[in-house]
Amino acid sequence: MATTIGRYDILDKLGEGAMGVVYRARDRSLGRIVALKMLSTEIGDDDELHQRFAREAEAIGRLSHPHIVSVFDLGEADGRAYMAMELLDGEDLRSLIETRAIGLAEKVRLMAEICDGVGYAHSRGVVHRDIKPANILVTGVGSVKLLDFGLARVATQEAITRRGVILGTPDYMSPEQAMGRSLDHRTDIFSSGAVFYEFLTCQKPFRGKTLHAVLYQIISESPDPVLTLNPEAPSRLAAIIHRMLRKEAPLRPASMEIVGSELREIHAALRRSNGRSAVTWPAEVAPADESRGSVRELVARARAHLEAGRFAKAAADARQALAIDPDSTEAGEIEWQADRGLRASKGASLATPETAARVAVLLSRAASGRPEDDARRAIAELALIAPDDPRVGEAIRERGVRS
Repeated sequence: MATTIGRYDILDKLGEGAMGVVYRARDRSLGRIVALKMLSTEIGDDDELHQRFAREAEAIGRLSHPHIVSVFDLGEADGRAYMAMELLDGEDLRSLIETRAIGLAEKVRLMAEICDGVGYAHSRGVVHRDIKPANILVTGVGSVKLLDFGLARVATQEAITRRGVILGTPDYMSPEQAMGRSLDHRTDIFSSGAVFYEFLTCQKPFRGKTLHAVLYQIISESPDPVLTLNPEAPSRLAAIIHRMLRKEAPLRPASMEIVGSELREIHAALRRSNGRSAVTWPAEVAPADESRGSVRELVARARAHLEAGRFAKAAADARQALAIDPDSTEAGEIEWQADRGLRASKGASLATPETAARVAVLLSRAASGRPEDDARRAIAELALIAPDDPRVGEAIRERGVRS
């Protein structure tokens, strides 16, 4: 691989897919670091993939929105087309679903941001057609970015088709897409509903063991109720998702803006009730001047805790600020960063030699043959400082400790 492409110096490879490869690169003319996406050399003269790459470039080139990845430059070098895009730090929704580390209010906020990005694309005549967790990135400050418009249909063009091949990810397809029918913006509403369903329940709405089984379920069967899989989800939220998953496109919400508006009401209610209720009653009003002062004070305190590495205190103050003003962007970012820090510190709880040594001492005290009371006290401390250590679970099972 050449070390330079046009005005870009290649630094390292970020990833590779069926259509292309993405590099971290430096723009020599502007001095900024970008993600440089190029068509893979292995696709040769595959016209469809060339069209998909060109379509992605055209689609994203039409869009400028906080929740859609930005494209800085389009070009060609050595006969290969490339796109220079903003380099994003974060994790995709797939990893967040698998870790199950996000609270309900935060999930609803992220879902509303997804609606904003998708709805904006629709307003510009772009239908994504491949919305799935892997194509939704959450940045380090907790902001959604939509990725990969390679299957996007621009209003002025016909869709790319290939006989006998399904384009898109089957698990999240709309019925009309699964049947190969013409598509409009409502296919994205269905796919977004499938993503939201999995985000809330940690299970895909259609879980057939084969491609044909999944497609049959999408076309003919209704998913299990959200409330069956997640009884703690607000019924109002579950109802929105099931409306998005209606088989008949006209019965779905008319737009992503409508869905986003409902989600924001639910998010505000969850914040103000500290997660106890999604009912917006009585009518909510903007914070008074005194409340705004309290929010500023809480946010400043949370920021100081965050910078000092006191993640739990930072998260608590940020949540208190959000209970007063659910629309506080700064409080939301601090809460996200604090929660991220807590997850990282929990995963590295045995990283320090002191902690590891203490765990070893406590495990010896909890071993078989040691006095029962001493073992119980050791296990109680282990549960606090090393709750995820499998040896702690083994000690608990061996001793039969119940609390």
